[in-house]
Amino acid sequence: MSKSPEQLQKEIDELRAKLGESEKARKDAEDIANIAVLTGTTTEDRPTGKTVKRRECINPWETNPKEYEFKVVERPTYFYTINLPLSAGWSLRTNGAMEYFHGQTYEFDNIELADIKSRVARCWDHEASISGSNENAYRQKTEKHLKMQRG
Repeated sequence: MSKSPEQLQKEIDELRAKLGESEKARKDAEDIANIAVLTGTTTEDRPTGKTVKRRECINPWETNPKEYEFKVVERPTYFYTINLPLSAGWSLRTNGAMEYFHGQTYEFDNIELADIKSRVARCWDHEASISGSNENAYRQKTEKHLKMQRG
């Protein structure tokens, strides 16, 4: 059964309205994330309200790749702005192909987001270690020393 031109036009208008709402939500999330980068505050991940389907191996311990079994999993996506320290350079590169630039907002699923956040955190740890920040600034000083006893 085919639809009338009026029904099709109504569906098109509804889809355009949904697309407009989605684009506005994305722009708002990017603006919030970019403001956080410019002000030096930490950026948090912002849910997009969307999901992506990924193939996931359910028996990764198999030694023969022909015996791998996969299932399709839906994962939520998030907006995240890459905020790198000076020592990390301009971007994070993944497998020499995908590059994520400082100050840009990207959409990641929850597994990718955990990886990217970990990599950004390690960059900041490295920056702290080379810039001479004192990690023990708030620890109480002790006068304890180890002594070896001979005997």
